[in-house]
Amino acid sequence: MIELKVQCDCGQKYKFDVEPVNGQMPFTVACPVCGADGTGQANALLQQFLPAEPAPALPPPPPVARPARFRIDAPAPAAAAKKDRGQPNFGLGLLGGLAGALGGALIYFLICKFTGMHIKILAVGVGALAGWGAEYLGRGEGSKELGGLTAVFTLAGLIGALYLVTLSWWHENIPSTAFNSAYTNSLIEARAVVKAVPTGSDEEIRNYLAQAAVKEDGEPGDKPNPAAITPEEIKEFRAKELPEYQDLASGKMTHEQYNILHRIDTVREESRDSEEGTFKALFLLMLLSKFNLVSLAAAAGLAYKMSTNA
Repeated sequence: MIELKVQCDCGQKYKFDVEPVNGQMPFTVACPVCGADGTGQANALLQQFLPAEPAPALPPPPPVARPARFRIDAPAPAAAAKKDRGQPNFGLGLLGGLAGALGGALIYFLICKFTGMHIKILAVGVGALAGWGAEYLGRGEGSKELGGLTAVFTLAGLIGALYLVTLSWWHENIPSTAFNSAYTNSLIEARAVVKAVPTGSDEEIRNYLAQAAVKEDGEPGDKPNPAAITPEEIKEFRAKELPEYQDLASGKMTHEQYNILHRIDTVREESRDSEEGTFKALFLLMLLSKFNLVSLAAAAGLAYKMSTNA
């Protein structure tokens, strides 16, 4: 038996024991890493160990393919150590692209929300995460269909994240509490009126209206002037405003009745429609900005290339 040490062209070294037949290998050998045939190199090495002999009368028997036990002396080069991840899978690739796009969009939203800045370059990171997810779970499936759908997932995730960023900013900076506080403010005022005008006499009404005039139109330091209040103003207040104040203070007029009387729900609905129109315009303005469109295109392109192994 002779111990032979063969070095493959890929750089891998391997050795084995052999008993030559007519100075030749009795079986074939191959590199355990790249699979390249090493029988010729082994035959050449045998000639260094065997004495020169006359050519045999008969041709050597054909090599018999049989597995050989190799002892690997050194680790395989990095280029030849690629791990087999299994058969490509379009369904898993699609799932990976969707998960990557959703996860990236969530990270995009959270960063923009808590930093208070719209960092458009983050869109490229979302595309990279979606493309990597499709390529990894798809085990290198690499079809154009998978790449196209991953790019669509990326765009949808980014547009959704941008919508949430705009909506969050809108609610934080455009509060809509005026309608909710109208009833509360009127109730507080009604209690003050009933306290100032307990019997509804002309003198009580005159003093209250004089004080209200100073609060509404007076300058700092001005004093109420009851004599300036006319009998017509007293009569109108007693007939129109005082009954409503009394009903509010006593609880006779509910919140819903107050809203109906002053058309609060109608005004609120009109204001909400106006706010929604303004919000949509703001969202479209942010979405269609030049730099944002470039970021979206870059993210979708990167997702496509990574998921198609381009």
